Order: sequence, then C-alpha cells, then structure tokens
Amino acid sequence: MSDRDGASGSGSQGMDKGEKNTRTPSEPMSTGSRARSYYASEPIQFRVRGTTITGASPPKFVTLEDIMKAAHGMQNMALAHEIAVDNDFKLEPFEPPDNSYQKLVKETMHKAYFDILREQLNSDPPEYKQALVLLEDVKQGLFSILLPRHTRIREMIEEVLDSEFIRQQAENNSLDFHKYAKFVIDLMAKLAAPARDEMIQHITTLTDTVDVFRAILETLEVLKLDLANTLIAMIRPHVQKESVHYERMKFDEMLKVSEDGLQHTKAWLTRNIDKTGLNLPITDQNIIRNVTAQTLAKAYLELLEWDPDKEYPETVTLDAPRFSELGTQVYRLIVAASLLLVSPTANANDPNIATQHKQTLKEKIFIIIDNTSNDIELKEVLPSVAEEVILVTEQLLDNLNQEPLTSDTKELIRTQITSLRDPEHRVRQIVHQRIMEFFKIILVCAGGSRQIPVGLSALAKELTNVAGTLLRYVMHNKAVFTNHYLEIVTEELSKN
Repeated sequence: MSDRDGASGSGSQGMDKGEKNTRTPSEPMSTGSRARSYYASEPIQFRVRGTTITGASPPKFVTLEDIMKAAHGMQNMALAHEIAVDNDFKLEPFEPPDNSYQKLVKETMHKAYFDILREQLNSDPPEYKQALVLLEDVKQGLFSILLPRHTRIREMIEEVLDSEFIRQQAENNSLDFHKYAKFVIDLMAKLAAPARDEMIQHITTLTDTVDVFRAILETLEVLKLDLANTLIAMIRPHVQKESVHYERMKFDEMLKVSEDGLQHTKAWLTRNIDKTGLNLPITDQNIIRNVTAQTLAKAYLELLEWDPDKEYPETVTLDAPRFSELGTQVYRLIVAASLLLVSPTANANDPNIATQHKQTLKEKIFIIIDNTSNDIELKEVLPSVAEEVILVTEQLLDNLNQEPLTSDTKELIRTQITSLRDPEHRVRQIVHQRIMEFFKIILVCAGGSRQIPVGLSALAKELTNVAGTLLRYVMHNKAVFTNHYLEIVTEELSKN
C-alpha cells in the first residue's frame, strides 16, 4: 500500500500508542525565554461543516482526538450520531471570527514566532533558539500526519530531525536549513493526497528561509485536516454500527427512569396509523409489520412539515434539526416545481432547446428562492421570479427569431406566478401530493429504483438527492427504535 492510501479504522489507537512518549505540538521545547512554539496552547481545532449543528448536536469545533473518541468509545453520542447519519460530515479549518480577540491573539503569536526567527537568523552571529523550536514544531507536525503503519517513516524523521544533533549543528554554526526543508518537502509530497501537489510544489519556488518554513507549517495543518477527514470516512461504517447499539442502549436506560419516555412518540405514530379496511383487533404479525411500515413512512414525512404546536417525538429528537432542514428543501422543491409548471414552455422544434430552457428557468428560480422557507417569504420573492421568467422566455424567443411576449402575456405570467403564494393553489397541491407519494414509496420499500413523478422530470436530481438523504436518516432511526415502534403499533391494533 502506498503512502497516499487511506487510513484504517484502527488508526486512532495506533496513533495514540505510537506517539505516547513524544512531545505534543502544544508543548514547545524549552530553549529560552524568547523562543515560542508555532502551535497554540491548545490542540488544533477543526470546524464541523454543515448547518444541522445545534445545541443538541455536537460542538461546532472539535479536535481530531474528539473524532477518535467518538469512533471508538462512543463518549460523545451526538458527535458519533452526526458521523453515522451524515455522509457529508467533514471537518474544515477553524478560523476565529474577524476582529475577534481569539483571531488577534493567533495572528499576533504567529507573527511574533516568525519575527523572532527572522531576527535571530539575521543577527551576527546567527542565533538559533527559535530555529530549534521551528524544527521541533515541523517534526511534530510530520508526526501528526503519519498513520500507525508508518513506523519506518517515523524512525526516519526521528533520525533526520534528531533534536540533539540539530542542537550541536546550531552551536557549531553549521545548521543547514535548506537540507532540512528539502527533506520535509519531499516527505510531505509522498504523504499528501495528489490534490495537495500544487500546494507543496509552491513551497519549492520560495527562496526566503522563513517563508519556506512558514509555508511548510501551514501546509502541515492542511495535511492534518486531510488525515482527519480520511479517518472519518474510513471509520464511518464502524461508527454507524456502534452508534445504533449505543443509542438503543442509552435510550432504553432512559426509559427505565422515565414515567413515560415514549409519550410523544406514541401520539406521533398513533395519528399516522391508517385503520381503514382493518378488522380490529389484529394479531397477525405480517399485517402488523406492514401497517407499521406504512405508518412510519407517513410519520417520517410528517416531520418534514412539522407543526411547532405539537411535541416532538422523543425517538427523533436528535435528528430534529436535520428533518427541519430537509423539510425546507422539500418546500423549495414544491415551490420550484410549481413555478416551472405554470411558466411558459419553449415552442421549439428541437426538444433539446425546450429542455435547456426549463433547466435555465430552474436554476434562476432556485437562486431567487434560495432563502425562502415559508409562504410569507415566498410572497415577497414571487414578483422577482415572474420578472426573471419573463426575461428568460424573451431571451429564448429572441434566439429562435420568434415574436416577443405581448403585454397581455407578460401580465398573465405575473398573475399565474404570484398566485402560487396561496398554499391551496391547485398546482401546488398536486405537486405536493406527487412529491410526498414519491418519498413515501421510497421509505416503505427502503429505496430501489423509482420513477420520477409526472411533470417533475426537470427536478429529478434534486428529488433523488433529498430522497436519499431522507432515507439515510430514516434507516438509522428505524435501526435504533424499530422495536419500540412495533410495540406501539401492535398495542394500538390490539384495541377493539
């Protein structure tokens, strides 16, 4: 396996063992009062990418150690749950807000770090206190991007960047920075993903010693982030498996000390049970399982359009922000599809032109309604949508050398589009019904190939993306709580 290959699921344990006796990046070598480390007095933090992080979810800023703990020990249930259900869960560099005290301190410390280095190297004779700290920081940075299997590379780093030998070179005024820089750059090129080749190649174009090592340290931080995200991708199957067991266990423990920990879940499922055509009471397990599947599909779809006056079901609380965000996406899909249906179609002999026209309209519509999540906000943007539809249509007619829209036609377009502000609009109701039926079939059948509803082919990509995300959330939740759901439905169907 090459150095560029991914990490294994046991990566964190090997890293902890291999680095147990090494100095962490936050512990600078004691080399004098003016020597300081490039790294802050706390571990490098990463920002969690995504908009579903709330007070009930994992912290917005985590360290690589947090990720490993969530993967192997499940100490942070919310963080492990986030990794398990969100395939797009990634970490990004943590940058303090502009003009914040934290950012000011970070910039000041880094500036002081390199100012001291430059000042000492330019003195006569050169002073190497800060240079020793620099090379030790680079050494620890290299260790932080190694995998457990990189034992030979670790030994090579220890040998080449031997602290005592470097100190002796400094005392004899024979420290060769360029030799060490070349070694580090070559090693990073081997360890980094191909996407970072350009970044590493840029370092080789620098000539100033301080600039070279500044770029090296900054690149090492990027590579550490790459490693963290690689590990997340590799451990996700393990986290998914363990998260189901752990969440189920913790929830059952909560039920033992709660008077009725499923009160709101029972109400949620009960109102979604369709008893039409059923002869109660029912004891046949096949019928109960079928009714449960239908009930859950309707219940999960209700989460997408949740009534805030109702109490949220206990079993889905951790995913409430996800279903809310997904509900907003569904709302925009319904609005966009309705707008496309009432907008004028292209009268062209070439079907590709008509398809491209609809695609252009779709893109323009999504841009305008991007921040729309309810009918009040929709009412405000519909006039803009109408004008954009008219503009795109006239551009098409001009390209086809056809007559432009008349004033009456433009007014009709405006009227048809602005009328969609009414949630009871017939077109909106039809689109809503088709989309929800599409999602319901997918949830009941647990995926599979399904035909896009009639009239919604232009939104095939968006519909399938939302459906896939919804199915992923639902499958994880069902894996954890299916036993409770079956018990609730069974009890309800046993009544006369």
